[in-house]
Amino acid sequence: MDPRRLVIAANVVYAAILLTLGLISDLPQAVSAVPDLVAHAAAYAIQAVLLFMLLIPSTGRGKAALFSALGAVIFGGLVEALQLFQPARTVEIRDLAANAVGAATATFILYLATGVFAAGANK
Repeated sequence: MDPRRLVIAANVVYAAILLTLGLISDLPQAVSAVPDLVAHAAAYAIQAVLLFMLLIPSTGRGKAALFSALGAVIFGGLVEALQLFQPARTVEIRDLAANAVGAATATFILYLATGVFAAGANK
C-alpha cells in the first residue's frame, strides 16, 4: 500500500475513534481510569502527529506543525460542540485547552526533531 494512503487512512480512522469516544455516554473502564485532561492531551497529541505525518511531505515542517496543531484543536472543538447534542455529555473549555496543549506540545517536538534530523542528514 502507498505510504501516503496509509497515513490518510490512519487519520480518518483515528478521527472516527476520537469522535466516537467524544460522543458516547459511557466510556469503557480502561479509558476512564486515565485522568480526563491527560487523556485529552494524549489523544490530540496523537492526532496532531498523524496530521503532521500527512502534511510534512507537501508543506514542509513549519507549516505542517502549524496546520496539524490547528487541525487537531479545531477537530477537538468540533467534538466538544457536538456534545451539545448529546445529553449525557457536557462541553468543557478545559477539555479543549487540554486538547490544545497536547497538540501544540506534539507538534513543537516534531518541529524540533525534524529540524535536528534534517540538519544531521545534511552533514
